Amino acid sequence: MKLRSFVLAFAALGCDAGPHPLGREAAGSEAAPEPEPWFGGPSYHGDWPRGFPADSRYFPIGVWMQNPMNAARFAAVGVNHFVGLWEGPTAEQLATARDANMPVVCEQEGVWASSVDDRNIHGWLQADGPDNAQELPDGSYGPCIAPTETKARYADMVAEDASRPVVLLLGQGVATPDWVGRGECTGRTEDYPEYAASADILVNYTYPVANQNPLELVATGIQNLNRYASWKKPVFADIEASNIRGLRRPTPHELRAEVWMSLIHGAAGLSYFCHRMEPLNETDCLDDAETAAALTRINREVLELAPALNTQSYVLAPQSRNADVPVRAVLKQVGGERYVFAAGMADGATTGTFALRGVNGTTRVEVIGEGRDATAREGAFEDEFAPYDVHLYRLAAP
Repeated sequence: MKLRSFVLAFAALGCDAGPHPLGREAAGSEAAPEPEPWFGGPSYHGDWPRGFPADSRYFPIGVWMQNPMNAARFAAVGVNHFVGLWEGPTAEQLATARDANMPVVCEQEGVWASSVDDRNIHGWLQADGPDNAQELPDGSYGPCIAPTETKARYADMVAEDASRPVVLLLGQGVATPDWVGRGECTGRTEDYPEYAASADILVNYTYPVANQNPLELVATGIQNLNRYASWKKPVFADIEASNIRGLRRPTPHELRAEVWMSLIHGAAGLSYFCHRMEPLNETDCLDDAETAAALTRINREVLELAPALNTQSYVLAPQSRNADVPVRAVLKQVGGERYVFAAGMADGATTGTFALRGVNGTTRVEVIGEGRDATAREGAFEDEFAPYDVHLYRLAAP
């Protein structure tokens, strides 16, 4: 049995392959926290010798459809792979990305067949957004691409090269079944498990700021897509990081909230949409200094916490003083440290109360990156959440 299969089978029994976050005694008690459904972590990637690293210190952070000539600029803000190569891949694109040490996920188009031995290619990309209404040559829109077609295309791609995973991006209909952007396919949620069977890595994009939706829609999309995939495949979150439609861009606070709400709800990787569409500017997220600085901070934070993010999540049920602002959190453990990653899930303020079993007396809780501590007394601590706040906590394991 492969390691990934072993981890999934073990998790199905309510266990995981590492130490329980409450220690051996608590792990056998009824009070132990329940594990969240999980695809198994970085070992999943070990099935593809030319795919993403199967390393707990690595966390995928991509950017959508960029020119490899800008690879150094994106690497400087923490991006570690490109997703899509415009009208490619071409030999020049692949050589430029390779020279910049920027791995790519690209289409099986262009020069892909003659480049199959290029180890800088980490995955193959299906056509974007098959669940959306498809633009026709005359500018009108036809129906979505049938899942039977995406499944057949997946089989063909694997037959051509099984050494890399296939990646598929799905749109806002994952999060909002009545979204009109699916055209005549609107409301057909039964399509999504079939789309989920059409790739090895799934990506969801919702872009709530650009589409004037609540930020928490990103979490709904990740949660739903994990459910459609039966939690057997990694789901990545594609996050808006630009002024897409010329209205406004996400603030640094909103950008961090979208990232961490996605991660807390089960995202196993990230990518960013950095284009401004009118007038077209593919590096809009880098050309705005405030956004570039925010991306650098957020991605550094994510990469530093990769060993924790890449472990089993356990259910926490924080109490929120404001019933209109739920607080969502997960518990993780790495070695001798436990982590609580938490976010306020609405545009309002509240106080969250966290109860951690197995913590006795008075315990210091570090609030990561904020230069302050909270205090847990007999296993409980409180913290204030401004609208869409994210707080990341670290404390010693019992």
